Amino acid sequence: MAPKTLTAADLGPKETDQAYLCAKCGMCLQVCPTYQLTGREAMCPRGRVQLLRGLLESRLELTDNLRDMIYTCCGCNACYVNCPSGVDVEKLINEARAAMRAKGVELPAGQEAMRSRLADVSNPFGLDRAERAAWLPPELRKPRTAETCLFMGCSISFANNKTGKTILRILEKAGVDFMLLGEEEECCGDPLVRIGETQLAEAMIERNQARFRRYGVRRIVTPCAGCVKSFRRHYGGFESRHLVEWIADLIDEGQIKPRKPVGRKVIYFDGCDMGRQLGIYEPPRRILRAIPGIELIEYDKSREFGQCCGGPLISYDPEMASAVSAQRVAEAAEKGAETIAAACPTCFLNLRSGGQASGQRIDVQDVMALLYRSLKGD
Repeated sequence: MAPKTLTAADLGPKETDQAYLCAKCGMCLQVCPTYQLTGREAMCPRGRVQLLRGLLESRLELTDNLRDMIYTCCGCNACYVNCPSGVDVEKLINEARAAMRAKGVELPAGQEAMRSRLADVSNPFGLDRAERAAWLPPELRKPRTAETCLFMGCSISFANNKTGKTILRILEKAGVDFMLLGEEEECCGDPLVRIGETQLAEAMIERNQARFRRYGVRRIVTPCAGCVKSFRRHYGGFESRHLVEWIADLIDEGQIKPRKPVGRKVIYFDGCDMGRQLGIYEPPRRILRAIPGIELIEYDKSREFGQCCGGPLISYDPEMASAVSAQRVAEAAEKGAETIAAACPTCFLNLRSGGQASGQRIDVQDVMALLYRSLKGD
């Protein structure tokens, strides 16, 4: 039987101190996506921190219900930028999940299914490994030695390779050199870190690092914000950039020249990994401003105060994830947007789901898709 509590030794001194920083002021409540949806104290940052303190003080038992409350956190860290006490809730929650797993606490059903898929076929979708590169041109399916690796990531490879093909066309027009891992690519490990599966994540990270070294990679560019976060936090010895950072520079240097007008009123969605975790705010906006005919507008809460789309909840509760993103879509519609532009594959997929759930007639596009419209025929 799994232990029914967590101790300060399980969590670690720094994280235990974080749990006691919370002043219970409630500044986090109105920015927490799960609290906005449910109104439940146990599903807000303040509530989750108090649950952890209850465990540390042996006042609470680690029941399945309490565990589930810890796993409903999106890790968006909107609470952190609004917290006067400076509690890093995302790090605290991730360490708590890792501590629970180390003590043999079972994962919630949705996360266990994802863990199994990642362990078996190295992607969270559970699709055959061979499908990862099946959409690529034959010459790009196998890696070669190159300084720059375009790491597509799981969502683009398995759920949205239409955007992946668009990215390849844009880079072809730019005339830049890069390679893909293709058939050898596997998940970056970020989804495993999020659920506390540190050993499995570390093994995956080591395999990826060995591949990068084998092919002489110095720079990793990826369209996935979660991958960039993983590379910067857990991979050493490589420069890592989000694709929009590279593309924005190529536009500034004149290697990519948007010319064809795209007459749309576009609102850019600041994903949590892109924004609060990585600080990438301006490059996607530089790309959108470079496209003739686009009128760029902003959410009332944007940049570091941007609201989560609910994407990290997809594996735990897809209906809740869709309900959260429906709120973001409705907010965009209220601002008069015709198109929501995203630069994170998870945000893209979940915002489309939210659009269907909300019934709003609003287009959701990847930033690369909008850029490519302006390059056609160039």
